[in-house]
Amino acid sequence: MSSMSRCLRGLFIFSALSLCLGGLVEAQTRLWPIESPPGPLAARDIKFPPYEIQTLPNGLQVVAILHHEQPAVTMRLLVRTGSASDPKGKLGLVHLLASLLDQGTTTKSAQEMNDAIDFIGGAMGAGAGTDLTFVNTMVMKDSFENGMRMLSDMARHPAFAQREIERQREQTLSGLQVSAEDPEWIANSVFDRLVYGFHPYGMPDNGTPDTLAGIAREDLQAFHASHFVPNNTILAIVGDVTAEEAFTTAKKVFGDWQKQDLPKQTFIDPPDPTRRVIVVNKPDAVQTEVRVGHLGITRTHPDYMAVNLAIRILGGEGSNRLHQVLRTERSLTYGAQANMDALKEAGDFEAETNTRSEATTEVLRLIVDQFWRLQRERVSERELDGAKAYMTGSFPLTIETPEAIAMQVMNAVFYGLPLDQLQTFRERVNAVTPDDVQRVARTLLRPDRLSVVLVGNAAAFASQLNGVGFGNFETVELADLDLTSANFKRAGTRAPVGAVGADLRVRPDGHTGPSLRPQYAPYQAAQAPLAARAAGDETPEDHAKAIALLDRVIAARGGLDKLRAVKTIVATQTQTSSTPNGPAETRTTNYIQYPDKFLVDAPGLVQGFDGKQAWASDARGVHVAPDTVARDARASLRRDVLSLLLEAKSGTLKTRLLADTKDADGHTTRALEVSAADLDPIVLYINPDSAMIEKRAFAANAPGRPLVEEQFSDYRPVDGIQVPFHATQKVGALVVERQVTEIKINTAVDPAFFKRPAS
Repeated sequence: MSSMSRCLRGLFIFSALSLCLGGLVEAQTRLWPIESPPGPLAARDIKFPPYEIQTLPNGLQVVAILHHEQPAVTMRLLVRTGSASDPKGKLGLVHLLASLLDQGTTTKSAQEMNDAIDFIGGAMGAGAGTDLTFVNTMVMKDSFENGMRMLSDMARHPAFAQREIERQREQTLSGLQVSAEDPEWIANSVFDRLVYGFHPYGMPDNGTPDTLAGIAREDLQAFHASHFVPNNTILAIVGDVTAEEAFTTAKKVFGDWQKQDLPKQTFIDPPDPTRRVIVVNKPDAVQTEVRVGHLGITRTHPDYMAVNLAIRILGGEGSNRLHQVLRTERSLTYGAQANMDALKEAGDFEAETNTRSEATTEVLRLIVDQFWRLQRERVSERELDGAKAYMTGSFPLTIETPEAIAMQVMNAVFYGLPLDQLQTFRERVNAVTPDDVQRVARTLLRPDRLSVVLVGNAAAFASQLNGVGFGNFETVELADLDLTSANFKRAGTRAPVGAVGADLRVRPDGHTGPSLRPQYAPYQAAQAPLAARAAGDETPEDHAKAIALLDRVIAARGGLDKLRAVKTIVATQTQTSSTPNGPAETRTTNYIQYPDKFLVDAPGLVQGFDGKQAWASDARGVHVAPDTVARDARASLRRDVLSLLLEAKSGTLKTRLLADTKDADGHTTRALEVSAADLDPIVLYINPDSAMIEKRAFAANAPGRPLVEEQFSDYRPVDGIQVPFHATQKVGALVVERQVTEIKINTAVDPAFFKRPAS
């Protein structure tokens, strides 16, 4: 077995438990038995495909990237104009314009365009970010020139049909209406305005109802005519073409595009970092969205790499001090992270999390402490190596597809970065030292001038802010919030008594441009299925519906008496894990004695838990696992679906009915949440007809709080109980499949069987 296979087998050995009545245990991040934490896997070779760049006489920069793995070509046209260029009083114009580029041209209606791209088996799209707008097409090799002509038509000859303008305007307004009630969106938007001031990066890039209403067809046409010109544009061609084919076709299609002078743009400077606290009062909130940070650096800053690693250590992948303190040590949040937004004109550093209302001030104090700590203390080699390993290990994933390759090259061209940096990424990351991190932290971080945004029930925490050093704050009622106002309040509203003032961006959509904010939020996805917790107290009617659904699930599985009668399970199964070297298969026999004992017998490794102590036995002998592993084992047993159903029925767990969910195919499932003071929420997704559990989701007790999703299928009766014989578990990019071959229920097992054997 390869070292990778052994590693993944260890990583998922508790998953191999499967607790066979429908609950794959979450992936553990601790590998044991070990003498010390394992080092990262050997770095994969980076094989960046060949590329060439030419500038046409009209100023259009063309990048040809040769990628012959598939007979397809991806083309992306990037205009160096984004929402930051919205005309005065016309916020949202660029996003509205971008949404119309693939909705009809002067020669084809939206329907005709869709029919044409479908006929050749291609795809098209358009969008905008803070600093750029893009149009893209993807076609098969034999439709290369046809696809490029469609790209040109969208970018150069949009129809801006009045009917389409009104439709897109209405969609944007609907989105703004929904966002205005979303605490996360509110916190992000207020933070951007607070940090960037009235610089365009601080303004709502989707606009406001008032500014959108004032955008006419003539405004869109005028902006397009002045900004969509070849000398303001980059064209990337990636796929199964030669450089000669790419450049010849580009000249044929875009050669007649006339160069012209660009409008001069001058932006006001963002304000210097200033200590200011904005509290957005949402009285019905049961948790607080917290944002803390200040102005950062541009993408071309010479210390970009060192700063990137410093912010990752504060709260990104590979290392996350904020999560360690707020989640692991204090249990104050589901997850916390820090982001670095490095754009063309400016950037910001931001720590973000959410917490229950009464813990708001403690969380704020701890976040500020971590900013000071990063500046004050030299990071360890081990901590820095973890952040480096993540960056260098994940970089190959960013150049696996033609689209990703195009974005890497266009990112460099867009920002004017040396293209050889793509080949030397790993070396540049590894060259950063602890001294570099401390130097940039001391130079660029300003813990004494942090901007703070708190969105939640102000009555639950505002009186405590003075005790953590933030007695001067401004309170804004959610209904009065105005992102275009200096004091964040609509005209005519008054500041609350006692509020003290100080000196005086909605994020781009998608992940499709070099100006977009990097996503350093591993727990972000996990919050979505659990967000309903913030809905407030449920009514007695809601609770009755939840219990009725729980009873249906129990009955479908075999009935309460049958489930209560289960004392032991012995199961044989095959587990297949995805690895970079291909699938790794392990056959295990799993023994469970409810409520608190298990043993997993796998080739070359046996792991057990006797209710108190976790242990492992391999070729090197018998090893006692750390207490943390024992706690994880105990939690895993409790997350078993059988245990969850019985605890929920007894009332030990709180049971709540969440909103129904619908997938892309239109399949609807019921959603039931179970939780307790000592058990994070777990969401069960239930087939409304059969009452069988199809999936469950919860946040793993691991750094970054990754979302664990498990899907169950192939239910079969075993001694009157319905058991899923197949399950798939996903934790980030890792996927494990489990196929049961045999299950025995209530086979006699001696309790001593689970005890640690003699060395």
